[in-house]
Amino acid sequence: MALRNYFIYLPDHRTRDPWDCVATSAGFTKVLPGSPYPPVRHPVDHHFSWASGRVLQAYQIIYVTAGRGYFESEATTGRTRIERGSIVLLFPGIRHRYAPDSKTGWVEHWIECRGSCFDRAKERGLIRPERPVLRVGISPDLMNCFQRCHGLAQRRGSNNQAMLSTLGLHTLSVLQSAVKSRGNFARRIDEIIFEAQSLIEGTYQETLSMEQLARQLHVGYSYFRQAFKARTGLSPKQYQLQIRLQKAQELLLNTSKSVKEIAEILGFDSAYHLSNQFKKHLDLAPRIWKAKSFSVDQPGI
Repeated sequence: MALRNYFIYLPDHRTRDPWDCVATSAGFTKVLPGSPYPPVRHPVDHHFSWASGRVLQAYQIIYVTAGRGYFESEATTGRTRIERGSIVLLFPGIRHRYAPDSKTGWVEHWIECRGSCFDRAKERGLIRPERPVLRVGISPDLMNCFQRCHGLAQRRGSNNQAMLSTLGLHTLSVLQSAVKSRGNFARRIDEIIFEAQSLIEGTYQETLSMEQLARQLHVGYSYFRQAFKARTGLSPKQYQLQIRLQKAQELLLNTSKSVKEIAEILGFDSAYHLSNQFKKHLDLAPRIWKAKSFSVDQPGI
């Protein structure tokens, strides 16, 4: 049976439990593309807007298993991309904000904990506020942790708080193992994908063989394509097409060039090819899209 969206908030019983860790919240959310985020009905101290962000008084481990999004916090510089298979760590006392990409939505699993075991992990550098997003991939061990967590939380969670607390500690331990297993290889793949994106963006108008690009980056094409899609949500060829269509929109709005001329500039086989792809992805032919964009009767288009 498919897991349904839920969340549960529990009291802080650190004085009662001997585990050095107490679970105070858990949940699962499938956020559909274009949906508001975060969903309503969360407690005031946990709800937030992108504009204001949020400060928690606990740690959270969030596992994103589908979709993509973005994260920012006071402890980091700039915006960090969240991809499928990312762990997002939230730390007490640090303002942060995060959200799924409106085009993809995402699926998130989380558990929130307080306790000195998390404090010690932070003090020893096992988890660090300046590195809040960890790319661990889809780990069977982490998935098992969260599946057990969801089962306990949804089945009279308040009665199972002690067991949820031990699962919080267990999840922290499994997370460290997952990070180590990815190690330098995962960082190398991230660097390869970033370099591939830069190369595609710099040569979008040229005929580019993605198999040749993979060889240039010294990685097998099949794995390259799979890793690229896992991190960007698009295949390399789709990514190139997205760049070309964005450039086509800019040329339509800012120049008087014909569709045929734009197709030649951007490397499309023909004006028909550009028009076909434009209509497929933007629901309008290029000329109609341009006319609507300049029409005062069509605000926001």
